[in-house]
Amino acid sequence: MKEFDIIVQKLEALSIMPKEMPGIEKITRALNDTNWFSKIDPSKVIVVAGTNGKGSTCAILESLLCSARKNVGFYSSPHLVDTTERIRVNQRQISKVNFVELYQQNQKRIEKFELTHFEALTVMAADYFFSNTWDQNLDYVIFEVGLGGTFDATNAIPHATSVITALSLDHTNILGHDLISIAKNKFGIVSDGNKVIHHPLPTELNSLVCEVRQQTQSTWLPGAEVSLMKSSGPQYFLQTPWGMAEMNLMGERAAMNASTALAVFASLGFDPGAYLSALNQVNWKGRMQKIEWPSMKAPVYVSGDHNPQGIESLLDLLNDFSWNQIHVVVGIGKDKAVDSMLRELLQLKNIKLYLTETPFKGLALAEYPQEIKMRATESHHDVGVLLDRIAQQAHSQDLVLVTGSLYLVGEILKKI
Repeated sequence: MKEFDIIVQKLEALSIMPKEMPGIEKITRALNDTNWFSKIDPSKVIVVAGTNGKGSTCAILESLLCSARKNVGFYSSPHLVDTTERIRVNQRQISKVNFVELYQQNQKRIEKFELTHFEALTVMAADYFFSNTWDQNLDYVIFEVGLGGTFDATNAIPHATSVITALSLDHTNILGHDLISIAKNKFGIVSDGNKVIHHPLPTELNSLVCEVRQQTQSTWLPGAEVSLMKSSGPQYFLQTPWGMAEMNLMGERAAMNASTALAVFASLGFDPGAYLSALNQVNWKGRMQKIEWPSMKAPVYVSGDHNPQGIESLLDLLNDFSWNQIHVVVGIGKDKAVDSMLRELLQLKNIKLYLTETPFKGLALAEYPQEIKMRATESHHDVGVLLDRIAQQAHSQDLVLVTGSLYLVGEILKKI
């Protein structure tokens, strides 16, 4: 659709990532320029921040709410293949036709307030969810924070429920170089009187949590107490306070994300026990997702883990798999902890490492540490070329994994 492609190009021509932490003044002015912003009911809005797991937590909550026959909007980032993935209603992404119309309705506003790429998409998503023009009649709307919390565009949307997922060091050039600074920014989504549901938080943040709770008179609730059981395959089953359920997302990290999503769901007044089957129907790609690659005998998984904590949880998940040899293809962003991520991956037994370039702000092949380049079996800027070459040598008892960046995963999904 030519018109859609032109509009995506226009949006992507807007500034993408700030060089320093932005403010929410511009987007607030843009939202106040609409006829629907002042009518938003905060009790219907959930904003989710965190370093890792926020997208999966959102998707699990979306699945639970949809299984309860509620109309649910979900705004996420980044997209893997099409920009339309970022705006969903009842687990279906917006059509390209509607996306074009939505942009046209907001184009003057985007230009007038000089919105960034993410700000523009946030305004468009909110228009789609809340405007009478689209008449979505949504019961709940979930906004996944793009970066940080305090100054993220999603934080301009009035919300009664805030969710904090796993926290670790990431985007340190913008959010700060220690966990307290990062947490302070992510806790910025907590508004006065909010209900806050959270993953387990490091003890070093206890005083900060108390401070934020007192300042905002917010109520803080931990995720539900759950335990994970595994069977060969691997298959994963979650024991919850409401019963047992199979999960289609993998590993301890999925259990943690489900724990928080279930707690949010219960806090909204639902009985999770009646809807546990939703945990096996979560629509969320690019996180340890199995794909088919031409002529490849070995199973292939793509997983967009892009910081040390993500890689650590990936390695934990890989303990449930077996292989003769594991072929790991890695592409990492320029602003990521390249050394620590690759050192973690190189701990895998019988590993063959392949280096590639991720399409958005990716590290060039020449920029990888020399020690890592020497350890690599092969390097190529095109991940498809590497997978084709691996297909010529990998056996059925091997495992192929592509990781390091969601943008790299998106590139592969486009190719297939």
